[in-house]
Amino acid sequence: MKNSSTAPGSLSAKQVADYYQNGYLVVRGLIDPETVEFAKKSIDDYIIEHPTEVSYEPEILKDRAPESMSVEERLMSVRGFHQKATKDERFAHLVKYQPLAEALVSFLGDDIKVVQDMALIKPPHVGSEKPTHQDAAYFELEPFDQVMGTWWALDAATVENGCMFVWPGTHRLPVVEHLDQEGSPHKVINPEFIDPSQQVALPMNPGDVLFFSSRIFHFTPPNKSDHRRRSLQVHYGSAHCRVIPGMKARKYTLVHGKSQPHGF
Repeated sequence: MKNSSTAPGSLSAKQVADYYQNGYLVVRGLIDPETVEFAKKSIDDYIIEHPTEVSYEPEILKDRAPESMSVEERLMSVRGFHQKATKDERFAHLVKYQPLAEALVSFLGDDIKVVQDMALIKPPHVGSEKPTHQDAAYFELEPFDQVMGTWWALDAATVENGCMFVWPGTHRLPVVEHLDQEGSPHKVINPEFIDPSQQVALPMNPGDVLFFSSRIFHFTPPNKSDHRRRSLQVHYGSAHCRVIPGMKARKYTLVHGKSQPHGF
């Protein structure tokens, strides 16, 4: 991944410039095939081992209870789970993946911690939309420009099965108004801020990683295909970030460098 024109970390100066210009960057093949397979197996094994600690697609639960499902049915019904890196050694290992950590140095400096980790899955045919939002609307840390997301494609991510869509340049905006979505835990950006003509689809292959600003507008559409779409989404922050006054801190995993006395 290195070339003759490099920035701090492992990314090229052009890659870093593209990220700051657009608010996102796709790095192809950053996760090696063995780690991709390990991540997929870790997700599936966790679902099998902890059927009550995962979220199911609401559409499926209208007709079935998880305890009545076979293992295969359960695997094809789960929407995801989160915050396992501090509890499960498999995900603790994954969030510390060194080629990714070295790439993050280009944006966050040497001292980096995990903010949150999530397995995000879209079951075939019924995997629902994640509406348009900014991740910073959910976060307890500041400054927002020192917190960023990484989205790891584990299966091929296509427009049909729910790949990521982004609005280039919206990372320069503040956190805009988000509205609660009735019957859902999701927040959605007030539609008056959204221009659908500016959205860009980001199909990705297994092993590709999307780096994206915590303020960029993004969403994933429903899965209309015959196949699951599995991914990991891990947010990282500079260890110099601070918890916003009044917000509750969580456990944070150090992945590069060292902790800072006044950081999170």
